[in-house]
Amino acid sequence: MLPFKKHLVISIAIRGFLVYYGEVQDNLSDVQYTDVDYRVITDGASHVLALNSPYKRHTYRYTPLLAYLVVPNLLLHQTFGKLIFSLFDILIGLLIKWILLNSYRENKISIEKKLLKLETLNNRNKYLIKRKNEILNSSNETLPPRYIRMAELSAYFWLYNPLTMVIATRGNGDCVSCFLVLMALYYLLQNKQSIAQFFLAGIFLGLSIHFRLYPIGFCLAFYLAIADKPLDSATEYIHAVLGPNVKQVALVLGTATSLIGSTCFFYLLYGHQFLYESILYHLIRKDTRHNFSLYFYMQYLSSNQEAACLLEKVLTFLPQLILILMLTIRYGKHRQTIGFALFAIAFIMVTYNPVVTSQYFVWFLSLLPLSVKNFRNIGFRKAIFIPIMWFISQGGWLLPAYLLEFKGWNTYEFVWVQSVVFFFSNILILQILVTNYDMSYNYKID
Repeated sequence: MLPFKKHLVISIAIRGFLVYYGEVQDNLSDVQYTDVDYRVITDGASHVLALNSPYKRHTYRYTPLLAYLVVPNLLLHQTFGKLIFSLFDILIGLLIKWILLNSYRENKISIEKKLLKLETLNNRNKYLIKRKNEILNSSNETLPPRYIRMAELSAYFWLYNPLTMVIATRGNGDCVSCFLVLMALYYLLQNKQSIAQFFLAGIFLGLSIHFRLYPIGFCLAFYLAIADKPLDSATEYIHAVLGPNVKQVALVLGTATSLIGSTCFFYLLYGHQFLYESILYHLIRKDTRHNFSLYFYMQYLSSNQEAACLLEKVLTFLPQLILILMLTIRYGKHRQTIGFALFAIAFIMVTYNPVVTSQYFVWFLSLLPLSVKNFRNIGFRKAIFIPIMWFISQGGWLLPAYLLEFKGWNTYEFVWVQSVVFFFSNILILQILVTNYDMSYNYKID
């Protein structure tokens, strides 16, 4: 088998080829490979380069940091931003491996510490105390090879995923927010348990919310995972929320520092337009264009009915808020299961969102590899059925969407029917994953 470093080189080469291929397709075909948003961000960068606001570009609705990242598009080459996003894409694969290795190592240390504690109580001698200290400072190499292999295979799930590769090389910047979420999780799950690491976790969590609003749904799970107390009743949850420990305070301070700091900084630079375009717009957004969302056709039909707006917001956001809370309470209260909690929360947020496009899928696909080890008992048939059903339900949507977008045919109803099929396919997939998630595996290690 090839070593992990060679797989990284292959992954980089594939992404480099896709960037080159995208340039060729853009020049030869009416169907552009490059994402429309990439051109919008590049236009925003041109305004930044002229010392103006990126929001002078109509439909620029992102953090100004994205425009700053792609300024070299105008100075060096138009594909520079795609290469930057591809780099973040590769780093996500590395983070997946590091987080899993750290998780395995923590479990191993925890189990050995408990065993040694029992032995030490019965036989206090220098060897056992010395061995306990060695365990605390042990490295990843002490793990059984199969666990290291599992961490690498989980990383390959991302590195060789064609969907995520295409999204990054088309010039979509969602991989940046995914990277920041994983960085926050990486520091949250560090074994050292220092206050600084939880503050850093908060810094990255706040930055991820600044880039994209969706990580705000992870905040409660991050907070509860480090409560260091049993959470088996409503009273215990209330105490965990209202009576934070030092680690939780550090996490909150870090999150507030980066989120409020970045928001205030760019508000001073670009004023109310920054707040509206990058934050408020996404809260009141009403997109009547066709997309994967179950609600797009309802929004299209009610686009001229202002009275229906409030009811629509309740219908679209209340179900996902309830489900997010339930998933957080079920899986977000343990460090060992927070990876699956974040995946399930992101999956719900995408599935129930009023606007769903392909780039949103990386929100949960970047978190799924963290829980692959927990699906050992899912069975071969289900493991094959899930991706096939997911891609087929998308493919059924693409045909009427293509006829609507490029041929001008009135296929709105057919697009909506396929959106319904895609929605229920996602619900079925999540139900299968939740049912077959083996929580006990987090506590096992040889």
